[in-house]
Amino acid sequence: MNLLDVYFHNKKVGVLKEHNSRLSFQYSDTATESIAHLLPLQKEAFGDKETRSFFSNLLPEGDVARKIAQIKQVSLNNPFALLKELGGECAGAISLYPQDMEPVCNNKLEEISEDEVAFLLTKLSRTPLLTGEGIRLSLAGAQEKLALMIFPDSDKYYKPSDKYISTWILKPENKNFPDLIYNEYFCMKLAGAVGLQAAECKIKKFGLVPAYMTKRFDREDDTVLQRIQQEDFCQGLGLSNKKYQRTEGGPSVKQCFRFIHNNFANKAKDELYFLKSIVFNFLIGNSDAHGKNFSYLHTANGYVLAPLYDLVSTQVYPELAKEMSMAIGREYEPDRVRRSHLREMAKELDFKTQLINDILDKLSVEIIQQAKKLKETMIEEKTYNSVCDRIIEIIVERAGQLS
Repeated sequence: MNLLDVYFHNKKVGVLKEHNSRLSFQYSDTATESIAHLLPLQKEAFGDKETRSFFSNLLPEGDVARKIAQIKQVSLNNPFALLKELGGECAGAISLYPQDMEPVCNNKLEEISEDEVAFLLTKLSRTPLLTGEGIRLSLAGAQEKLALMIFPDSDKYYKPSDKYISTWILKPENKNFPDLIYNEYFCMKLAGAVGLQAAECKIKKFGLVPAYMTKRFDREDDTVLQRIQQEDFCQGLGLSNKKYQRTEGGPSVKQCFRFIHNNFANKAKDELYFLKSIVFNFLIGNSDAHGKNFSYLHTANGYVLAPLYDLVSTQVYPELAKEMSMAIGREYEPDRVRRSHLREMAKELDFKTQLINDILDKLSVEIIQQAKKLKETMIEEKTYNSVCDRIIEIIVERAGQLS
């Protein structure tokens, strides 16, 4: 039987077990709080389904996962083995260690220069997530990422360690979509401009290597560096790596909404915020707004929606699927979506028709105005890319569909 100690906020709370390819998790007698919605505090061990739905969603996906599996010589379909190699720092407040390894064993603070950051960014395709650099780091998603420790109001960069956990995530240019980092930056900044809460982000060049940088919202570094527990909606709903509604049985808008309604601390506020986020993703042409791209944070007062992240206009790339990850009013094809579909969706969620009409009227106008202002700002700050114009065209077209 294979065992991994599970730590929550750096305190051991239980053990993850693997036996005959099945996973189980059991809290320690000393555990005092739940680590996940579907893993409430109890004496009995959780079975494979509940355990896998939470822990496997901590792992990277796609080519990143495949490359790491090859480097570490473990099976891609073995989440336990991957977590053994990567689980020192995961999303939220979770960390996992082999039972013969001391937690927080690496207190070293290793500063690296901007040239070294540039080098690490260029080698991510060969060593994703700094695999092989003595760092046990797991970040969900399929994009190449570099995680660094950056102190507040500092321009110095450090490799993360067990004590000095990462506070920022960097994404280099994508070889298949070289303007993707500017696409994400534009969409994230636009979300903030129209009143949505989005993760802090910026574009920075390290030498000749540009990168998209986003501050981790599951880290608190204003006074004391600490982790904040987060879960995505696939974890909360028990849908292990099922992101897409139609093809995989992933979360629907209604399922996410009902989860908020039944479990969140300020459900009225977060329900409305979630509805606006769905409309915003439609307007920018983001068909990849799936259940793993919406998360919630554990706070002392209960669950709250996390800031938006991974906002990208996928529709600017003809080779990517146009079908939306979650249907709007039972419609998956964005070109067919009209105001009536949003009204149908709102009715299904028990929102009044006047409310969705007000959201559409206001957001459809404001997003165009703010997009044009943002373009001018990006030109001034020298982060502009022609992809911004293509996104604005999509926004104008989508707003017209909803008129």
